Amino acid sequence: MEKFKVSKSITITEINNSVEVEEEEFGVDRPVAQQQDDANYAEEEQQEEEDVEDEEDDDLPDKYLQGYHVLYDGVRDREYLVTDTIKYFIDKFSFPRTKAEVLQEIGEEVKSDSQKIEEVCTAFFDFLCRRKMLVPEDYEEPVVVQNSLYKEGDTVGNLDILKVLSNRRYVEIYLALDKTSSNEYVIKLLNRNKTLDQSAFNDQLMMFEREYGFLENVSDIPGMCRVYNFNKSGQEHPYLILEYIKGKSLHRFLKETANLTKKICFRIIEEILHAFSSLHQGKLIHGDIHSANLMITEDNLVKIIDMGLTVNVEEIEKNEVVKFGGVIFYMPPERINITTHNKYSEKPNLYSDVYQVGLLMYLVLYNKTPFKGFIWEELADNIKNSEAGFPDTSFLNYKIPDRLINIVKKCIAKNPADRYRNATEILNSFEKHVLTEQNTLVN
Repeated sequence: MEKFKVSKSITITEINNSVEVEEEEFGVDRPVAQQQDDANYAEEEQQEEEDVEDEEDDDLPDKYLQGYHVLYDGVRDREYLVTDTIKYFIDKFSFPRTKAEVLQEIGEEVKSDSQKIEEVCTAFFDFLCRRKMLVPEDYEEPVVVQNSLYKEGDTVGNLDILKVLSNRRYVEIYLALDKTSSNEYVIKLLNRNKTLDQSAFNDQLMMFEREYGFLENVSDIPGMCRVYNFNKSGQEHPYLILEYIKGKSLHRFLKETANLTKKICFRIIEEILHAFSSLHQGKLIHGDIHSANLMITEDNLVKIIDMGLTVNVEEIEKNEVVKFGGVIFYMPPERINITTHNKYSEKPNLYSDVYQVGLLMYLVLYNKTPFKGFIWEELADNIKNSEAGFPDTSFLNYKIPDRLINIVKKCIAKNPADRYRNATEILNSFEKHVLTEQNTLVN
């Protein structure tokens, strides 16, 4: 039988009061955010979701100081909060062993029902193998490449690199200048040196191809980031050339804009609804809507970015394989499980898009998301079972129309069937019951 061992990239250490646990899909994990592989197509590097959700200043609760450990994954450059039980299981593979050997030893040590042990441990063993935290005895460990492919002053095609905006696990984002036209663009590049695993590279390349195809098809929609070229360069280091958007993510816009008013907020809501209404009318599902994927330009216009997870309604109906996607604070209840090693249960659809659009509206009104949780189980339980709070006044202290509160409530209903069917229906209701009846001037 095949023997497995703990990957060399994995280390487990004792927890301390100063630990900053990042995220995400493992053990008892803190949902600070799925770090985006993209920068916002703006002057600044993509802010992690801990910035989006104001989670970055949270201290580790006292209850996690005992009985927990920090697992560091060197390949992903992330830390995870794990329990004594998880550490106990992983430590069993500190030297090469078969799964059967480990299960037998655990059974002898805990003196519990062998069938129950096998059911629980097998599921977790499979999860660790998928994440390559446990690897076969003869597995060749990947070389972790941390440097970006290009640096300031380098040339890509006819573009000069002005700045490295983001250097992530697979994807790098650059600000570049076309010296001929003096126009600035964003380069989104898949670094082949970071994706030596052919399967991972193919997955990332498919997302690039999908994003390019959809951005080309929605080029006539004003609220979409424009794409100008997709250079596969022999598939060595494929890259997209995208519109350079000067602005801020929605969250940072709300947080940092001086003299923000009710009128501006309602204009932003209306533009959000117009943009996603256009997508839905084109039978497109974004699938990954959250505040870092919405840019507010210097002219207060809304731009949707990062279409890598977008799918077509017809593809869903044909049962095409699609990425699950989604920043966890914005995941609708029907798409998640409370268990940490099998979080996501449903593919995105129009109803899940509606839910996420509703959370964007909630953010514009209250400058926060309605559901919190330090670890996944807490957050998932709140998303699935807790009711959102709806104060009468916004974070700017203006009175929120009851009709608008009711629209947002319908968007984020626990049961998808109780929501609007698409963003166009939300827009129609917003224009009819809020803009018209409240006589709100947004133009």
